[in-house]
Amino acid sequence: MSIPRRILLAAPLALALPARAQDAAWPQRAITLVVPFAPGGPVDNVARPVAEGLRRRLGQAVVVENRAGGGGTVGTRVVAQARPDGYTLLIGSPGPLTIAPAAGGGDDPMRVLAPVALISESPQVLVVGPNLPAANLQEFLALSRSRPGGLNLGSAGIGTTPHLAMEMLGQLTGTRFEHIPYRGTGAAVPDVMAGKIDGLFGDISAVLPLVEAGQLRALAITGTQRSPLAPAIPSAAELGFPALVVRNWQALLAPAGTPEPILHRAAAALAEALEDETVRAALTRQGALPVRSGPEHLANFLREERVTWDPIIRAAGLTLQ
Repeated sequence: MSIPRRILLAAPLALALPARAQDAAWPQRAITLVVPFAPGGPVDNVARPVAEGLRRRLGQAVVVENRAGGGGTVGTRVVAQARPDGYTLLIGSPGPLTIAPAAGGGDDPMRVLAPVALISESPQVLVVGPNLPAANLQEFLALSRSRPGGLNLGSAGIGTTPHLAMEMLGQLTGTRFEHIPYRGTGAAVPDVMAGKIDGLFGDISAVLPLVEAGQLRALAITGTQRSPLAPAIPSAAELGFPALVVRNWQALLAPAGTPEPILHRAAAALAEALEDETVRAALTRQGALPVRSGPEHLANFLREERVTWDPIIRAAGLTLQ
């Protein structure tokens, strides 16, 4: 007995309806928010208030799971390989999403992940010790050019955002610096204060308290305008280097193939969470400024970051394989 043609044509539509209904009803259970770094770091410190804000908006538990390793690439790959149903999400950051792929050490995020929204961003600050004879950025560059090998600058490690900020400054100004990598900004800061190294780029949350205490001197913020968190520190743009834009950022992403209704629902919930004064205050304490975003905005942002960093990383000869 043959099956009527109208039933055959209707079958795919009938099978699709339950999936679409599930998309519209998302979430119906707990969501896992993967942080690809250890607890207590900048990404984790942004993830936890965001998770609480999402919980209140979505009405389901949002559990932060730390999956550290490989400079963030291990946890990022965990999410990329997860079922694309909206229940496993990633808090992404520059290391695994823009730096590692350009240096041959990670998957292309545009192929394995789906953008939800940018969460927050914060600039880097160029700081020097209080006794370095350079009162501003121009004097700092002149001093480095006058020394064989240039000034030595610490960083949070090879391939980190502070390291690449140094590489970018050197390439933009034709100035040489000697890179001294540390295991995190916190390990490098005492050596700057003691004059063992000449300076470093650091996250604003890590260095601003020491600048305000007079233990470090801030020369520039890596951005097109001054930060509301530190309005007294000049921006790189106003000092004549508008291309020196280096920011640490956090973003929400899902596995590639996650249905668009879920992506947009998650982005809307995140936008609402970032309007919560408790969440905003927690991010501000980390030096992170909330950003209005969505899937299309984040996709464009990630493309622009790759355009910025790919040539810097190639010129520096950085490989993370």
